[in-house]
Amino acid sequence: MKKRRIIRHIPILLLCLSLSACSAGASTDSSQGSSYSGMDYLEAGDYKTAKESFQTQIDSGSGLEDAYRGLGLACMGLGDYESAATALESALDAAGAFPGTKEYDINYYLGTCYYKLAKYDKALEVYDAIVNLRPRDADAYVLRGTVKAAQGDTAGMESDYRTAIDLAPTDYDRIEQIYEKMAEAGDEETAKTYISDVLQSQADTIDDYNAGRLAYCIGDYSTAKSHLENISTNRTYEVTILLGRTYEALGDFNYAISVYQGFLDSDQTHAEVYNQLGLCQLQMGNYQDALTAFQNGLSVGESEITQSLQFNQIVAYEYLGDFSKAKVLMEDYLKSYPGDENAKREETFLATR
Repeated sequence: MKKRRIIRHIPILLLCLSLSACSAGASTDSSQGSSYSGMDYLEAGDYKTAKESFQTQIDSGSGLEDAYRGLGLACMGLGDYESAATALESALDAAGAFPGTKEYDINYYLGTCYYKLAKYDKALEVYDAIVNLRPRDADAYVLRGTVKAAQGDTAGMESDYRTAIDLAPTDYDRIEQIYEKMAEAGDEETAKTYISDVLQSQADTIDDYNAGRLAYCIGDYSTAKSHLENISTNRTYEVTILLGRTYEALGDFNYAISVYQGFLDSDQTHAEVYNQLGLCQLQMGNYQDALTAFQNGLSVGESEITQSLQFNQIVAYEYLGDFSKAKVLMEDYLKSYPGDENAKREETFLATR
């Protein structure tokens, strides 16, 4: 039954979970007297409360397809992929006879669970069905290729990724993702040929930013620099980071510093730019300037690189010889990130100072 259900609803899978992009039926949390729904809790990252909210809706027997779907997403957010798969399968059982957008979406998350649970045969079954019924679905080929990579089928992975690129040759986000996945699978040289082919075939049409980032991916830093430097006006955060890292890769830390600083003169809202600036200052031996950059980055507020900024700040204090301050900060850091083995080794070093 499960096999027939999966194929019938033509699943679509993304390997990274993005709950904020989802839409499902509301599950109002009347037990707390509020108008918050299960989806509201999901989007806020409160997966435990979301799970409870959707379970309440299931117990009431109303809107079961939406409720089981929401329960599955909440379980995914909690990292419980086995329970998530069970809930999503129940959502499909509660669906109508004819699949629509919602059923595609449910299967997409169910496929994620299979992948996360290393049930690769089931995931592959899902993608074979998509490819057979939607032969121009580039995402399906990427996802099937990723499963094949996990199974050690390098030839199958390469074929599916190549097909995905051929179907959508200007989807540069997907092309960059394919490169990264192939590199992770140990097939970086083949991935480089894919990107080189894109750059060559689209030489007259691709814009400077995308040409620059693809050239950067394959280590052609001179070409990347040439394209990115053509973007001399309205240089965005993304261009700034990429151009700065290109100069870093070329060993020109002074110019990378000028790129980052030039951006920060007018925009101080991106912590990552401060982090890169600080790393360059460390490379140049400007330890006080590096510390200032890391601290300025932390002052921006919580971000994806807060952990890196905190650790790099400790390193800067070490270089400045202020080991007592570094020790205090390291103690606080390990309370927040107890699983950082590199930091534990650094703590051992600090204990000897």
